[in-house]
Amino acid sequence: MIMEIIQNGIVFGIIISFMLGPAFFILIETSIKKGFKSAIFLDIGILISDAIYLLAAFFVAEKINLWLTTNSFVKYIAGSIFIILGVVSIYKNVIQLRLQTTEIKDVKEVEADPSKKIIYPFQLIIKGLGLNAINPGVLIFWIAASTYATNELKLGDFQLLSFFGITLLTMFVVDVFKIYFSSRLKEKLDNKVLSIIGVLIGGLMVFFGLAICLKDIQL
Repeated sequence: MIMEIIQNGIVFGIIISFMLGPAFFILIETSIKKGFKSAIFLDIGILISDAIYLLAAFFVAEKINLWLTTNSFVKYIAGSIFIILGVVSIYKNVIQLRLQTTEIKDVKEVEADPSKKIIYPFQLIIKGLGLNAINPGVLIFWIAASTYATNELKLGDFQLLSFFGITLLTMFVVDVFKIYFSSRLKEKLDNKVLSIIGVLIGGLMVFFGLAICLKDIQL
């Protein structure tokens, strides 16, 4: 049974790590534009948010689900935040694309070098936690996952904690590899390409925001 829990937790963690959502793309963008360390701290914040939602799913899943389904304003607030973040990202990167003088490019290169910037771990952790927490779909997913693990895998309380602990650990390990290989891309990309990536990520943020607003929040 223990080996089965470990195997299922690892498989589940790998699958979740490659699910395409706002956090996935922001993590990749951060690793490319700001470097390995910044993305790791951001990922820690995301995983803390996942862990908090998991605990909520264990203890008050039914109440939370009822509250989400009866208060539709939640999805509009969350969707609007993603849309605003996306628009800001698009605007900032479009401005950067328009800056073509050699002097400005040199300044950008210095600013874009993660080794020359001060990294604020706590700020990045809070950013990751917040970005993941404002998406109601994340909470609904963990409620569904907890329900599945209880009903289909027949796991008790301690087994559930073990299963999801292994899942979160696997997610972190996979994310480290994603961040590492994404950060290596920076050496092969110029500022123009990085700005284009920023515009694309912004567009995806707007898309996810609209999707949250337009889709009913239900299991």
